[in-house]
Amino acid sequence: MRRTTLQRFFTSAPTTQRRQLIMISLDWTRPKDPPMSLGHASILANLKHRNLSVVERSFAVNKPEFSTKEVVDFILHNASQKRDCDLALGAFVWNEPAIQTIIPELRRAGFTGRIILGGPQISYVKNGVENYYPHADVFIRGYAEEALAQLVMSHEEKPTIPGVHYAKEPDLGISAKINFDDSPSPLLSGQIQPQRFIRWEAQRGCPFHCSFCQHRESDSSQQRRHFQKSRIMQEIEWICAHPVIQDIAVLDPTFNSGPNYLSILEEFYKQKYQGKLSFQARMEMVIPEFLDSIERLNQSGEAVLEFGLQTIHRNEQDVIQRPNNLRKIIKVLSDTKERKIPTEISLIFGLPGQTVESFQASIDFCKEHGAGKIYAFPLMLLRGTPLHDKKNELGLIESSDFHFDEIPRIQKGIPQVVASRSFSFDEWQQMAQMAAELEEYNLQTSTDLPSFRK
Repeated sequence: MRRTTLQRFFTSAPTTQRRQLIMISLDWTRPKDPPMSLGHASILANLKHRNLSVVERSFAVNKPEFSTKEVVDFILHNASQKRDCDLALGAFVWNEPAIQTIIPELRRAGFTGRIILGGPQISYVKNGVENYYPHADVFIRGYAEEALAQLVMSHEEKPTIPGVHYAKEPDLGISAKINFDDSPSPLLSGQIQPQRFIRWEAQRGCPFHCSFCQHRESDSSQQRRHFQKSRIMQEIEWICAHPVIQDIAVLDPTFNSGPNYLSILEEFYKQKYQGKLSFQARMEMVIPEFLDSIERLNQSGEAVLEFGLQTIHRNEQDVIQRPNNLRKIIKVLSDTKERKIPTEISLIFGLPGQTVESFQASIDFCKEHGAGKIYAFPLMLLRGTPLHDKKNELGLIESSDFHFDEIPRIQKGIPQVVASRSFSFDEWQQMAQMAAELEEYNLQTSTDLPSFRK
């Protein structure tokens, strides 16, 4: 890598830090995952770029050995400055039960520093976020890299920072701003180390407005963001310079949008990347040049296209604001099958207006038109989304509304829609079983696919 690039990402002006910072990541992990999430690493890279010191640690909340007591003990042990200590936590649907336990325990144990919360559980709530977390002091909506750094550096107790809301103060409901051109790369700065599987991003946000999704911008005044093309190309060079990296999940919610996606594919091809690349794409936006590039990539590696279909039925599409052009979708599935491009289709069960029969029809449609793999996921009412706000209006019942703890196929602590006006709990269980049985179809299609590894 050129010296100027290294200077850009590892050199910054001296910074005076008034408060101690502890940053905790409470993740949902799989065995192949890196030890640090990409979001946590991105924030950490910006803090270190500013020469700010931070005590940080990641915990996996889904591991059997996870203990909220261990998190509390770690924080208390490292809070050397007592009052002048900031604790930053990212709030996600999967760690909500842990956060609701950890914060009160810290207060009972005498932690008097500021507790700062960010993440989707904060960003998408425009009013009354304090009601969810009465023991927290500061809330950051949107991308937290720059806002958190400013908060820690400030000599004021409550500096005015766009996107930062203080408890018991008027809430403007706006999101933090960030200049992606100046944002250091978590890969190039060394926060993410080379390993077999990594996550990577070239853009944030989504141009669509599905009512169940938290990928769209959390503030209507914000625009979807693309990283600088020069940074993207340097990161691809870094990836390809480490042959140990053989599996990349590209996190862009709609990869085949924006100005750079064809250039990204071309660069991976030029660099002769031989691993797996998984791209989330919108079928209606697929153009021949996109499939040409994917096909070229598969000469040496394995590029997989992940398409979110959700449902084929117009009444179900309307309520989740996710229209589908079935004629275009049939054409894309036909083209990818002809070109032998691996595809994965995702569906949702538990949708308002859905029935066992309509869910089966969506599955049958995918099979009939040659979907490589099919995955079906239960509907979650993510906080701050339009569907979440219409729960009572639509007559949706979540697993957390039941008076017992264990429901088959429910991830503990993550509420999912298990009944509505169009399906009963027993019928939801039938759909959950149908989703599980897709694994047999996926195994069969996997054996039919060609090997892309040379």
